[in-house]
Amino acid sequence: MPNTVKIEGLSELLKGLDEFKKSTQRGILERAVKRAAKPVMETAKTLAPVDTGALKRSITTKVVRNNAGKAAFAAVMKGGGSKSEAAAAAREANSAARAVGSGPSALVRVQAAAPHAHFAEWGTKHSAAHPFMGPAFLEGQQTVPRSIAADLKIEMEKSARRIAARAAKKGKS
Repeated sequence: MPNTVKIEGLSELLKGLDEFKKSTQRGILERAVKRAAKPVMETAKTLAPVDTGALKRSITTKVVRNNAGKAAFAAVMKGGGSKSEAAAAAREANSAARAVGSGPSALVRVQAAAPHAHFAEWGTKHSAAHPFMGPAFLEGQQTVPRSIAADLKIEMEKSARRIAARAAKKGKS
């Protein structure tokens, strides 16, 4: 059974996102995806087997920032290049990433950091599997995209109000 979700008005939301500066866009996206992932995290915590509680406590959401420039800089420095070569590589990587990307993006992970998490999820030859992450993701497949769309709208409105309030405050000073 194919998984499809239709979200009305998403293209208009993304066009509205372009009205903000890049750092604000990233913040809006990160807050929206993190909030949308929270129910998946809570479901995983509910489904996680509990012995000491360490597994349940280790389940978190984490926003992952991918910076092509930093990665390129680190690679050149690790390879023995100079700082100026690394900086040039970083600028080039950032330019290439901007050219390829169609706009801002955000990635959030729901993860279980406990060392035994994968054993609990998949089992071992000595213990049965107790899936908790997979079922949580499956449960969230239909709700997360809609939640992101709704949260994008809310976050954009909040950001617009904050920007307007700052502008008004500057105007009074």
